[in-house]
Amino acid sequence: MPPRSQLRITLSYIGAFLTPFVSHPCPAAQPVEKTLGVTAESCETRTHQHYQLFRDALYPGAAGEQKADVYLPTQGFQSPRPVLFLIHGGGWAAGDKASPKQTEIAQFAIDEGYVAVAINYSLTKFLNGNPRAEKIRAGWPNNIYDCKCALQWVKQNADTLGINPDKIAVVGSSAGAHLALLLGLSAHNNELNAYPSPQLHDNTVRCVIDFYGVTDVRQFEVYSLLSERDRYNPKSLALASPIEHLSESSPPVLILHGNLDSDVEPAFSSNFAAKAKALNANCETIFIENAGHGFGLQANERDLRPLLRNFLRKYL
Repeated sequence: MPPRSQLRITLSYIGAFLTPFVSHPCPAAQPVEKTLGVTAESCETRTHQHYQLFRDALYPGAAGEQKADVYLPTQGFQSPRPVLFLIHGGGWAAGDKASPKQTEIAQFAIDEGYVAVAINYSLTKFLNGNPRAEKIRAGWPNNIYDCKCALQWVKQNADTLGINPDKIAVVGSSAGAHLALLLGLSAHNNELNAYPSPQLHDNTVRCVIDFYGVTDVRQFEVYSLLSERDRYNPKSLALASPIEHLSESSPPVLILHGNLDSDVEPAFSSNFAAKAKALNANCETIFIENAGHGFGLQANERDLRPLLRNFLRKYL
């Protein structure tokens, strides 16, 4: 019989190869509740898949605590699971992580066997809440910093949540899609990763799904996004434009845009796709016939779930 020390080394060597193939059980509710500081709610998707919803978990944002909702499947959960990281829309001044559209996508994630995390972030504030009134505080740049802080928070709690931190897809609609694109494309931009310190954490994601987002703020009215100083600063406008962060090494992007969208014109997506093609970046662009702005997973009578499913199975 070999010496005990040699046996330990041999077993460790074998274990290094076996570990990736070992399945882990569903994370127990109590440790997750302790980590997130909230109690789980038992819920069910439209296809009767059961999941736990941890509502209003706090994460450390750029200018104070922000809230996130975490959706964990409970049936047949074998971890680590991929994650859909959801960023709501609302013109950078409104919206919420618990909107029907966010819940719909989160439940789609559960049905597909993923974990979902939907976040709130810093919004632009107006006097008396009137978007045509005086601007009290611009959401930029704390909104993108919040997104990065939330992404880091998710990755840092990967073991507790039973997720794979290397398999995160970011999904956003409208203003949320603008932030989702920025989050996905700017992982190595020192200025946008300056909070809390440059390149302190891994800000990469596997892929991005963009529902009718603004890709170039220089061609859009951004009163509700930027401060008055930044609105007229070419450098700030370029920094806030996802199209400026495109490169050959960018993560794959799926764009869904209504061809009748009058809020964010389809040209924003076609221009982004054209630049992606010129750079040899991976971008799939689908224009939805007779659809305007604001659709979810159903546009007119077209079910968009198969498009998301195919993209995620390919890249996530």
